[in-house]
Amino acid sequence: MQTFDSILPLPAQNTLSSLSELLLKQIRSEEIHRRYAPVKHILALVGVAGVVGLSFVAPTAVLLAKPFVDEQRKKHFNAWKHYNPSYLRASLRRLHKQKLVEIVKQNGEEVVSLTESGKRRIIKYALNDLTIETPKHWDGRWRIIIYDVENKKKRLRDIFRGALKSLGFLQLQESVWIYPYSCEKQITFLKEYYGVGKEVLYIVAVTLEDDSPYKTYFGLE
Repeated sequence: MQTFDSILPLPAQNTLSSLSELLLKQIRSEEIHRRYAPVKHILALVGVAGVVGLSFVAPTAVLLAKPFVDEQRKKHFNAWKHYNPSYLRASLRRLHKQKLVEIVKQNGEEVVSLTESGKRRIIKYALNDLTIETPKHWDGRWRIIIYDVENKKKRLRDIFRGALKSLGFLQLQESVWIYPYSCEKQITFLKEYYGVGKEVLYIVAVTLEDDSPYKTYFGLE
């Protein structure tokens, strides 16, 4: 049976890469240095790169030049070194059989990339693990989300609202939510993925009238 997630449009590679980077950041605390990488870790690392040479598990790892032109992606690539090479190879072969990754020959090198099913899985992981960092000190500004999603997108509107609630936002009015910490990147991901970018407004307010109850709610005083 076709699921709701399967009918949503896939994001562009740059958005997918950003989601994968966000997911990697979320899972750093999940014993990233263990020898056996969970499926979530493997897919996130492939998602960041876009395309990876299968020989990355060898000491003389070969990188495809284009996906690794920036230092950020090289940094994520180094995470592969912490895992058992034989296990990684076996895991990728298994993910290939499950049609989550594609392994093809390119210029004499076997290369790995996410399939559509793999992209949907990484997006599901990223959205499930989506959180907002809490800084040591509040900057005194409020993040306000206002949306006006048309009725024909009611299901998307309900899901977007549920995501805000899961992230810890406080509902002020029917389509107005508030949060004290910076979350523009997370909101941008949600807007792009659910296709409601034009209907959602992200506002940073320097002052908010009578905000004492909100400060109390978020434990800011």
